[in-house]
Amino acid sequence: MSRILVIDDEAEIVTLVSEVLRSAGYEVRGLANSREGEEVFRIFGPDLCLLDFRMPELTGADLFRQFKAIDPLVETIFLTAEAETTLAIDLMKAGAIDYLLKPFDMGQLMAAVRRALEHRQLLRENVNYRNHLERLVAERTAALNDALRGLKHIHEGTLSALSTALDFRDQSTSGHSQRVAQWTTGIARTIGISGEELHQIEQGSLLHDIGKLKIPDSVLLKPGPLDKDQWLVMRRHPEYGRDFLANIDFLRSASKIVYTHHEKFDGSGYPQGLRREKIPIGARCFAIVDAVDAMIFKRPYNKPISFEKAGDEVMRCSGSHFDPELIRGALDFLSSHVPKATQSKQASRTA
Repeated sequence: MSRILVIDDEAEIVTLVSEVLRSAGYEVRGLANSREGEEVFRIFGPDLCLLDFRMPELTGADLFRQFKAIDPLVETIFLTAEAETTLAIDLMKAGAIDYLLKPFDMGQLMAAVRRALEHRQLLRENVNYRNHLERLVAERTAALNDALRGLKHIHEGTLSALSTALDFRDQSTSGHSQRVAQWTTGIARTIGISGEELHQIEQGSLLHDIGKLKIPDSVLLKPGPLDKDQWLVMRRHPEYGRDFLANIDFLRSASKIVYTHHEKFDGSGYPQGLRREKIPIGARCFAIVDAVDAMIFKRPYNKPISFEKAGDEVMRCSGSHFDPELIRGALDFLSSHVPKATQSKQASRTA
Protein backbone atom coordinates (compact mmCIF):
# COMPACT_ATOMS: atom_id res chain seq x y z
CA MET A 1 0.00 0.00 0.00
CA SER A 2 1.46 3.35 -1.05
CA ARG A 3 1.81 6.00 1.66
CA ILE A 4 0.85 9.61 1.03
CA LEU A 5 1.52 12.62 3.27
CA VAL A 6 -0.83 15.62 2.84
CA ILE A 7 0.20 18.99 4.31
CA ASP A 8 -1.95 22.12 3.92
CA ASP A 9 -2.63 24.93 6.38
CA GLU A 10 -6.35 24.64 5.58
CA ALA A 11 -7.60 21.75 7.71
CA GLU A 12 -10.70 21.29 5.55
CA ILE A 13 -8.56 20.59 2.47
CA VAL A 14 -6.40 18.16 4.42
CA THR A 15 -9.48 16.27 5.61
CA LEU A 16 -11.15 16.16 2.20
CA VAL A 17 -8.07 15.09 0.27
CA SER A 18 -7.13 12.50 2.89
CA GLU A 19 -10.59 10.89 2.80
CA VAL A 20 -10.59 10.70 -1.01
CA LEU A 21 -7.14 9.08 -1.05
CA ARG A 22 -8.02 6.58 1.68
CA SER A 23 -11.14 5.56 -0.20
CA ALA A 24 -8.86 4.78 -3.16
CA GLY A 25 -6.82 2.39 -1.01
CA TYR A 26 -3.86 4.56 -0.01
CA GLU A 27 -2.42 4.91 3.48
CA VAL A 28 -2.62 8.63 4.31
CA ARG A 29 -1.33 11.02 6.99
CA GLY A 30 -2.64 14.60 6.99
CA LEU A 31 -1.18 17.70 8.67
CA ALA A 32 -2.35 21.29 8.94
CA ASN A 33 0.83 22.39 10.78
CA SER A 34 3.86 22.47 8.48
CA ARG A 35 6.29 22.55 11.41
CA GLU A 36 5.39 18.95 12.21
CA GLY A 37 6.21 17.88 8.65
CA GLU A 38 9.79 16.72 9.04
CA GLU A 39 9.13 14.60 12.14
CA VAL A 40 6.07 12.94 10.62
CA PHE A 41 7.92 12.39 7.34
CA ARG A 42 10.74 10.53 9.11
CA ILE A 43 8.30 8.30 11.01
CA PHE A 44 5.75 7.74 8.25
CA GLY A 45 8.14 7.37 5.31
CA PRO A 46 5.75 8.43 2.54
CA ASP A 47 6.08 7.57 -1.13
CA LEU A 48 4.32 10.80 -2.15
CA CYS A 49 3.79 14.20 -0.54
CA LEU A 50 1.02 16.66 -1.41
CA LEU A 51 2.24 20.07 -0.23
CA ASP A 52 0.47 23.40 -0.14
CA PHE A 53 2.90 25.93 -1.54
CA ARG A 54 1.92 28.91 0.63
CA MET A 55 1.82 28.16 4.40
CA PRO A 56 2.46 30.51 7.35
CA GLU A 57 5.16 28.50 9.15
CA LEU A 58 7.24 26.50 6.69
CA THR A 59 6.40 26.85 2.99
CA GLY A 60 5.96 23.92 0.67
CA ALA A 61 9.38 24.71 -0.81
CA ASP A 62 10.97 24.49 2.65
CA LEU A 63 9.38 21.10 3.29
CA PHE A 64 10.31 19.91 -0.19
CA ARG A 65 13.99 20.57 0.46
CA GLN A 66 13.83 18.88 3.87
CA PHE A 67 12.08 15.81 2.52
CA LYS A 68 14.38 15.43 -0.50
CA ALA A 69 17.39 15.55 1.83
CA ILE A 70 15.90 12.62 3.77
CA ASP A 71 14.63 10.60 0.79
CA PRO A 72 15.83 11.77 -2.64
CA LEU A 73 13.31 9.46 -4.36
CA VAL A 74 10.19 10.80 -2.63
CA GLU A 75 7.64 12.25 -5.05
CA THR A 76 6.08 15.67 -4.48
CA ILE A 77 2.97 17.35 -5.90
CA PHE A 78 2.47 21.04 -5.06
CA LEU A 79 -0.97 22.56 -4.45
CA THR A 80 -0.67 26.14 -5.67
CA ALA A 81 -2.63 29.27 -6.48
CA GLU A 82 -2.55 30.52 -10.07
CA ALA A 83 -0.12 33.31 -9.19
CA GLU A 84 2.41 30.74 -7.91
CA THR A 85 2.76 28.62 -11.05
CA THR A 86 6.16 30.04 -12.00
CA LEU A 87 7.56 29.05 -8.61
CA ALA A 88 5.95 25.63 -8.88
CA ILE A 89 7.56 25.05 -12.27
CA ASP A 90 10.95 26.00 -10.80
CA LEU A 91 10.40 23.40 -8.08
CA MET A 92 9.53 20.80 -10.69
CA LYS A 93 12.90 21.51 -12.27
CA ALA A 94 14.39 20.83 -8.84
CA GLY A 95 12.67 17.45 -8.61
CA ALA A 96 8.96 17.85 -7.92
CA ILE A 97 6.77 15.60 -10.07
CA ASP A 98 3.71 17.86 -10.63
CA TYR A 99 1.56 20.74 -9.40
CA LEU A 100 -2.19 21.30 -9.18
CA LEU A 101 -3.86 24.69 -9.34
CA LYS A 102 -6.41 25.46 -6.63
CA PRO A 103 -9.26 24.84 -6.76
CA PHE A 104 -8.69 21.38 -8.29
CA ASP A 105 -11.18 18.61 -8.84
CA MET A 106 -10.66 15.13 -7.41
CA GLY A 107 -10.31 13.58 -10.86
CA GLN A 108 -7.25 15.73 -11.52
CA LEU A 109 -5.90 14.88 -8.09
CA MET A 110 -6.24 11.11 -8.53
CA ALA A 111 -4.68 11.19 -12.01
CA ALA A 112 -1.71 13.20 -10.71
CA VAL A 113 -1.30 10.83 -7.72
CA ARG A 114 -1.31 7.75 -9.97
CA ARG A 115 1.31 9.29 -12.27
CA ALA A 116 3.49 10.23 -9.32
CA LEU A 117 3.30 6.79 -7.70
CA GLU A 118 3.99 5.04 -11.00
CA HIS A 119 7.06 7.24 -11.40
CA ARG A 120 8.11 6.44 -7.83
CA GLN A 121 7.77 2.72 -8.54
CA LEU A 122 9.83 3.06 -11.70
CA LEU A 123 12.56 4.92 -9.82
CA ARG A 124 12.65 2.27 -7.11
CA GLU A 125 12.84 -0.50 -9.67
CA ASN A 126 15.70 1.30 -11.40
CA VAL A 127 17.53 1.70 -8.09
CA ASN A 128 16.96 -1.97 -7.25
CA TYR A 129 18.17 -2.98 -10.70
CA ARG A 130 21.26 -0.80 -10.39
CA ASN A 131 21.98 -2.21 -6.93
CA HIS A 132 21.56 -5.70 -8.33
CA LEU A 133 24.01 -4.91 -11.12
CA GLU A 134 26.49 -3.43 -8.65
CA ARG A 135 26.26 -6.55 -6.48
CA LEU A 136 26.65 -8.73 -9.55
CA VAL A 137 29.68 -6.75 -10.73
CA ALA A 138 31.19 -6.93 -7.23
CA GLU A 139 30.64 -10.69 -7.12
CA ARG A 140 32.06 -11.21 -10.61
CA THR A 141 35.01 -8.93 -9.81
CA ALA A 142 35.75 -10.88 -6.64
CA ALA A 143 35.55 -14.15 -8.60
CA LEU A 144 37.82 -12.73 -11.30
CA ASN A 145 40.35 -11.54 -8.71
CA ASP A 146 40.33 -14.99 -7.13
CA ALA A 147 40.92 -16.52 -10.54
CA LEU A 148 43.73 -14.06 -11.28
CA ARG A 149 45.37 -14.80 -7.95
CA GLY A 150 45.20 -18.48 -8.76
CA LEU A 151 46.59 -17.80 -12.21
CA LYS A 152 49.37 -15.72 -10.70
CA HIS A 153 50.42 -18.69 -8.55
CA ILE A 154 50.42 -20.88 -11.65
CA HIS A 155 52.50 -18.31 -13.52
CA GLU A 156 54.95 -17.97 -10.66
CA GLY A 157 55.25 -21.75 -10.51
CA THR A 158 55.91 -21.84 -14.25
CA LEU A 159 58.62 -19.19 -13.97
CA SER A 160 60.25 -20.96 -11.05
CA ALA A 161 60.23 -24.25 -12.94
CA LEU A 162 61.78 -22.65 -16.02
CA SER A 163 64.56 -20.94 -14.07
CA THR A 164 65.23 -24.12 -12.11
CA ALA A 165 65.43 -26.09 -15.34
CA LEU A 166 68.01 -23.64 -16.62
CA ASP A 167 70.06 -23.89 -13.43
CA PHE A 168 69.96 -27.69 -13.65
CA ARG A 169 71.19 -27.43 -17.23
CA ASP A 170 74.00 -25.03 -16.41
CA GLN A 171 75.04 -25.98 -12.88
CA SER A 172 77.92 -23.50 -12.94
CA THR A 173 75.38 -20.71 -12.44
CA SER A 174 73.26 -22.38 -9.74
CA GLY A 175 71.01 -19.82 -8.07
CA HIS A 176 72.11 -17.12 -10.51
CA SER A 177 68.70 -16.57 -12.12
CA GLN A 178 66.87 -16.01 -8.83
CA ARG A 179 69.60 -13.70 -7.51
CA VAL A 180 69.83 -11.43 -10.52
CA ALA A 181 66.02 -11.23 -10.78
CA GLN A 182 65.72 -10.11 -7.16
CA TRP A 183 68.56 -7.59 -7.40
CA THR A 184 67.53 -6.15 -10.76
CA THR A 185 63.94 -5.74 -9.56
CA GLY A 186 65.16 -4.06 -6.38
CA ILE A 187 67.31 -1.57 -8.31
CA ALA A 188 64.47 -0.83 -10.74
CA ARG A 189 62.14 -0.19 -7.83
CA THR A 190 64.58 2.27 -6.21
CA ILE A 191 64.66 4.39 -9.38
CA GLY A 192 60.88 4.64 -9.46
CA ILE A 193 59.78 1.81 -11.71
CA SER A 194 56.57 0.13 -10.54
CA GLY A 195 53.48 -1.75 -11.66
CA GLU A 196 53.44 -3.86 -14.79
CA GLU A 197 56.80 -2.56 -16.02
CA LEU A 198 58.48 -3.70 -12.79
CA HIS A 199 56.77 -7.08 -13.08
CA GLN A 200 58.07 -7.48 -16.65
CA ILE A 201 61.60 -6.62 -15.51
CA GLU A 202 61.38 -9.24 -12.78
CA GLN A 203 60.16 -11.91 -15.21
CA GLY A 204 62.67 -11.00 -17.90
CA SER A 205 65.58 -10.99 -15.45
CA LEU A 206 64.57 -14.36 -14.04
CA LEU A 207 64.39 -15.92 -17.50
CA HIS A 208 67.18 -13.93 -19.17
CA ASP A 209 69.14 -17.05 -20.13
CA ILE A 210 66.18 -19.26 -21.03
CA GLY A 211 67.45 -19.35 -24.61
CA LYS A 212 70.45 -21.38 -23.40
CA LEU A 213 68.14 -24.38 -23.18
CA LYS A 214 68.57 -24.58 -26.94
CA ILE A 215 72.38 -24.28 -26.85
CA PRO A 216 74.15 -27.68 -27.31
CA ASP A 217 75.93 -29.10 -24.26
CA SER A 218 79.18 -29.13 -26.21
CA VAL A 219 79.02 -25.35 -26.29
CA LEU A 220 77.20 -24.49 -23.06
CA LEU A 221 79.21 -26.79 -20.82
CA LYS A 222 82.61 -26.43 -22.50
CA PRO A 223 85.15 -25.83 -19.71
CA GLY A 224 87.55 -23.77 -21.82
CA PRO A 225 87.20 -20.78 -24.15
CA LEU A 226 84.75 -21.06 -27.04
CA ASP A 227 86.06 -21.01 -30.59
CA LYS A 228 84.64 -18.64 -33.20
CA ASP A 229 81.89 -20.95 -34.41
CA GLN A 230 80.89 -21.94 -30.89
CA TRP A 231 80.74 -18.31 -29.88
CA LEU A 232 78.40 -17.57 -32.78
CA VAL A 233 76.12 -20.33 -31.52
CA MET A 234 76.23 -19.02 -27.94
CA ARG A 235 75.42 -15.47 -29.07
CA ARG A 236 72.09 -16.68 -30.42
CA HIS A 237 70.64 -17.48 -26.96
CA PRO A 238 68.96 -14.05 -26.56
CA GLU A 239 67.17 -14.63 -29.86
CA TYR A 240 66.18 -18.16 -28.84
CA GLY A 241 64.89 -16.85 -25.52
CA ARG A 242 62.85 -14.13 -27.16
CA ASP A 243 61.28 -16.59 -29.59
CA PHE A 244 60.50 -19.01 -26.79
CA LEU A 245 58.72 -16.42 -24.60
CA ALA A 246 56.90 -14.85 -27.55
CA ASN A 247 54.74 -17.97 -27.65
CA ILE A 248 53.65 -17.59 -24.00
CA ASP A 249 51.06 -14.83 -23.58
CA PHE A 250 51.89 -13.78 -20.03
CA LEU A 251 55.64 -13.69 -20.75
CA ARG A 252 55.59 -11.92 -24.11
CA SER A 253 56.43 -8.51 -22.61
CA ALA A 254 59.26 -10.01 -20.55
CA SER A 255 60.93 -11.15 -23.77
CA LYS A 256 62.27 -7.58 -24.26
CA ILE A 257 64.68 -8.04 -21.36
CA VAL A 258 65.60 -11.52 -22.55
CA TYR A 259 66.39 -10.24 -26.05
CA THR A 260 68.41 -7.20 -24.93
CA HIS A 261 70.25 -8.39 -21.81
CA HIS A 262 73.60 -8.58 -23.64
CA GLU A 263 73.39 -5.14 -25.22
CA LYS A 264 76.05 -2.61 -24.09
CA PHE A 265 75.67 1.08 -23.49
CA ASP A 266 78.12 2.04 -26.25
CA GLY A 267 76.49 -0.20 -28.86
CA SER A 268 79.14 -2.94 -28.79
CA GLY A 269 76.78 -5.60 -27.41
CA TYR A 270 74.61 -8.14 -29.18
CA PRO A 271 72.39 -9.20 -30.91
CA GLN A 272 71.18 -5.77 -32.12
CA GLY A 273 74.02 -3.42 -31.19
CA LEU A 274 71.63 -1.04 -29.38
CA ARG A 275 73.04 2.10 -27.78
CA ARG A 276 72.14 4.19 -24.73
CA GLU A 277 68.39 4.70 -24.15
CA LYS A 278 67.53 2.39 -27.04
CA ILE A 279 68.31 -0.38 -24.56
CA PRO A 280 65.32 -0.93 -22.23
CA ILE A 281 65.89 0.48 -18.74
CA GLY A 282 65.38 -2.97 -17.22
CA ALA A 283 68.12 -4.44 -19.42
CA ARG A 284 70.49 -1.59 -18.44
CA CYS A 285 69.89 -2.34 -14.75
CA PHE A 286 70.26 -6.05 -15.38
CA ALA A 287 73.60 -5.61 -17.16
CA ILE A 288 75.20 -4.18 -14.02
CA VAL A 289 73.73 -6.88 -11.78
CA ASP A 290 74.70 -9.71 -14.15
CA ALA A 291 78.28 -8.48 -14.40
CA VAL A 292 78.67 -8.17 -10.62
CA ASP A 293 77.14 -11.60 -10.04
CA ALA A 294 79.47 -13.18 -12.59
CA MET A 295 82.50 -11.64 -10.88
CA ILE A 296 81.73 -12.37 -7.23
CA PHE A 297 80.54 -15.98 -7.64
CA LYS A 298 82.65 -18.88 -8.85
CA ARG A 299 82.31 -19.83 -12.51
CA PRO A 300 84.27 -22.34 -14.66
CA TYR A 301 85.91 -19.50 -16.55
CA ASN A 302 86.93 -17.27 -13.65
CA LYS A 303 87.78 -17.12 -9.97
CA PRO A 304 85.55 -14.96 -7.78
CA ILE A 305 86.69 -11.53 -6.69
CA SER A 306 85.40 -9.29 -3.91
CA PHE A 307 82.34 -7.11 -4.41
CA GLU A 308 84.59 -4.09 -3.92
CA LYS A 309 86.78 -5.10 -6.87
CA ALA A 310 83.72 -5.98 -8.95
CA GLY A 311 82.36 -2.50 -8.27
CA ASP A 312 85.63 -0.96 -9.40
CA GLU A 313 85.43 -2.94 -12.64
CA VAL A 314 81.86 -1.79 -13.25
CA MET A 315 82.93 1.81 -12.69
CA ARG A 316 85.80 1.33 -15.13
CA CYS A 317 83.29 0.27 -17.80
CA SER A 318 80.96 3.22 -17.14
CA GLY A 319 79.75 4.63 -20.44
CA SER A 320 80.99 1.65 -22.42
CA HIS A 321 79.30 -1.43 -21.07
CA PHE A 322 77.04 0.23 -18.50
CA ASP A 323 74.76 3.24 -18.19
CA PRO A 324 76.74 5.78 -16.10
CA GLU A 325 73.51 7.24 -14.69
CA LEU A 326 72.60 3.91 -13.12
CA ILE A 327 75.93 2.63 -11.80
CA ARG A 328 76.19 4.46 -8.46
CA GLY A 329 72.63 3.70 -7.39
CA ALA A 330 72.94 0.07 -8.50
CA LEU A 331 76.18 -0.49 -6.60
CA ASP A 332 74.74 1.17 -3.49
CA PHE A 333 71.78 -1.19 -3.63
CA LEU A 334 73.95 -4.25 -4.26
CA SER A 335 76.33 -3.39 -1.42
CA SER A 336 73.52 -4.03 1.06
CA HIS A 337 72.15 -7.13 -0.68
CA VAL A 338 75.08 -9.26 -1.88
CA PRO A 339 76.26 -11.93 0.60
CA LYS A 340 78.68 -10.58 3.21
CA ALA A 341 81.31 -13.12 2.23
CA THR A 342 81.61 -11.57 -1.23
CA GLN A 343 82.37 -8.12 0.14
CA SER A 344 85.68 -9.02 1.76
CA LYS A 345 89.00 -8.29 0.13
CA GLN A 346 89.44 -11.99 -0.56
CA ALA A 347 86.16 -13.41 -1.81
CA SER A 348 85.36 -17.03 -0.98
CA ARG A 349 86.27 -19.45 -3.75
CA THR A 350 83.26 -21.58 -2.92
CA ALA A 351 80.59 -18.92 -2.92
